Amino acid sequence: MAITMRIGIGIGAPLALIFSQSLAALEPMNATALVSACKSYQSDSQSAAASSCRAFIQGYLSASNEIVAAGNRPSEFVARAIRTRASRLSDAAEQRLNSRYCLPEGETLEKLIAKVAAEDKQFALDAEAAVVMRRVFDGHYLCDAAIQS
Repeated sequence: MAITMRIGIGIGAPLALIFSQSLAALEPMNATALVSACKSYQSDSQSAAASSCRAFIQGYLSASNEIVAAGNRPSEFVARAIRTRASRLSDAAEQRLNSRYCLPEGETLEKLIAKVAAEDKQFALDAEAAVVMRRVFDGHYLCDAAIQS
């Protein structure tokens, strides 16, 4: 009886959790919804939409292997020296050398959210939220542009 109860709880609890979530939470966010949520963040940072904006951006930053803090990226001279003289680089060093986007020192989540909210381009209905993020990063955070300025 106790074993049956544990099995029932072991299977039932995760299923209950899955079915108790709203369907909107299980669907991927689209580009228009992200921009709208980030605009909501600017007027009420405690709203549910603001939470969605903040969570998506933090997740995007955590998951991307193309983004590095500008201070953690070596100069072009050091990068060239490392590439020509090092036999094997760690994955972390390789990522810092090959990063496409550099976040400048002092950049805050609020500033990034403001840039996302300012995206006024119309997106296709099926455009993923990541499209907005790539557009913002291409427009503001390219490493080559950060090095030159």
